[in-house]
Amino acid sequence: MTWFARILLGGPLEPDVVIAAERAGFVRVDEPLRQYSSFFLRLVTAAVIATAGVAADSATTIIGAMLVAPLMSPMLGTALAAALGRPLKTLQTFALTLVGMGVVILVAVGVTAIIPVAVDMSTNTQVLARTSPRLVDLIIALASGFVAALASVRRDIPDAVPGIAISASIVPPLCVTGAALLEGASAAAWGSFLLFVTNYVAIQVAGAAVYLMAGLGRREFSVIEGRARELWYLGVALMALVVVGSLATTSFGIVRANDELRRAQEAASAWVEGTEYRIARFELEDGELRLEIAGAGRAPRAERLARSLSRAGLELDELSVAVVAEERIELD
Repeated sequence: MTWFARILLGGPLEPDVVIAAERAGFVRVDEPLRQYSSFFLRLVTAAVIATAGVAADSATTIIGAMLVAPLMSPMLGTALAAALGRPLKTLQTFALTLVGMGVVILVAVGVTAIIPVAVDMSTNTQVLARTSPRLVDLIIALASGFVAALASVRRDIPDAVPGIAISASIVPPLCVTGAALLEGASAAAWGSFLLFVTNYVAIQVAGAAVYLMAGLGRREFSVIEGRARELWYLGVALMALVVVGSLATTSFGIVRANDELRRAQEAASAWVEGTEYRIARFELEDGELRLEIAGAGRAPRAERLARSLSRAGLELDELSVAVVAEERIELD
């Protein structure tokens, strides 16, 4: 064992800890009924609670759901099985993750369908927080995945805390995906699913780093096992590139939208400056600027605003200005 591995693990790698990690990650299934029934019962319960939390726009409820959400276990199990050079177990844990993912989405669809009030995809803060993943979300997922993988091979790090941290970006995004599919919001469904995939890839990358640095991949593999591990890591690397590209596109889009919003607000503020009007409502979305100004006297001309926006480099498809006349009466 290298000195770095000893620092990482806080001492020698304990065989019984590895066995416990294998069992927790479904790499070792010696009690199928107990292990799988516990997994799916907790998963369904967590999906119901998380979907209800999304519908109620309650972060506290969603955090409560993460206390019982087990979907991260087979994800870490896949990383562990790959590091150990067990291609069959790698595929089995990956398949369990896919099944669990499908279960969560179906439960979310069902719960959303029976909730009397529809989930508003445009105003619900729990939805909005999970439909536009950025590069910073990947950084958070890598850090959380690293601690979660480390906790699985060390006795002195409770696995509950890092598990909750990263689970908040696993089950809830899938719940949002299910709710969005039912509501017909394809963009929200794709964005939340991308967040889930981001966390899955981050767990595989961070898990591989921890398990290989800990020395779990030191033994000699057969030709088939070694090649299977290489192919899996190649697949993870390709998925990581796709995820980074998608997140970069989203991040740059958010930066560009914020810059356009800032320039439009500056142009609008300059437009009403020196008049008795103020901006009562300001909305910029999909190339359409909708303004409502309120005041008294002669209103500024919309054509002047359009020219100011054009000089600011904003190419808008539509400009809508609503003028609300205010009557001010001084009371004795």
